Amino acid sequence: MSILNMASDGRFNVLIILVRALIRFGPKPREDLLESCGAKYEQIEGLSAGTSVTRWTELGLFALDGESVMIDEPYRGLLGNDPDLAEAKLPKILRGIVLAPHNNARFWQSEENKSADFSRALAWLLAQDVYSLDTSSHRPINELESAQIMDEGKRMFQNDTRWNGARVWGAYLGFARSGSKIVIDPTVALAESLDDIFASETLTARDFVERAAEVLPVLDGGAYRREIEEALRDSSWKKPPANHLSTSLSRAIKRLAYESRIALEQRSDTEDGVTLLGTGQREWGRITHVRRLQQSGEK
Repeated sequence: MSILNMASDGRFNVLIILVRALIRFGPKPREDLLESCGAKYEQIEGLSAGTSVTRWTELGLFALDGESVMIDEPYRGLLGNDPDLAEAKLPKILRGIVLAPHNNARFWQSEENKSADFSRALAWLLAQDVYSLDTSSHRPINELESAQIMDEGKRMFQNDTRWNGARVWGAYLGFARSGSKIVIDPTVALAESLDDIFASETLTARDFVERAAEVLPVLDGGAYRREIEEALRDSSWKKPPANHLSTSLSRAIKRLAYESRIALEQRSDTEDGVTLLGTGQREWGRITHVRRLQQSGEK
């Protein structure tokens, strides 16, 4: 199974209920945990709750202590003791788990790939021109993927179920905005990763992009993104020009600058930098440095 299969173990709202219960009550035997979450009631989707426990134990969020289910460390400590605060922290923690190397070791395998199928799907979406990408339904996504992927065995969105899983989880984990049509936008994921990206107040633009790719390997230059780009046909997918960022990462950087989370600087025309791309592949401007700003709105 896969988190992309929402009919089984892919509902993040079910996972939230499980985590809140374990934060509030502590480790519990599996059946007691499911019962405390209301799994015996049809509307709570008991089967999904059970398979969610199995899936997230496999991925490393949960662990078994004898017959009891518990939140494993370091996540138990990071989530704290307040269920409301834990729920707010959960997307960042899950994002790290899903993108962790050990959960993506079988990156191109169709079976027992842990979260690699989601990482592949996300990396592919972020590699597209986000302003022209039609996300209205599975059909245009399927047609575009079919045109781009050279190896049929590496297709990611074989059916509507997997597309729905990708768009729902993509939004919950901060890589998209939900609505009548999902908008591919990694701003939230990037914003919540700034503490991990900045080792100092100011980074060169290239260092910023490289650090972002280490933390979020589905972004430009990341390990999973490179795997996906190498699988695409040059005739149907246009790679950004040298020293240019994708429209998805450009959008996130621009939004963080607009929100005064970061400041974009061009200190010299001769310094090595990167160019942001917007609608219609229009250049938004060149930057050589990125500076972290305080939440007070420092300029």
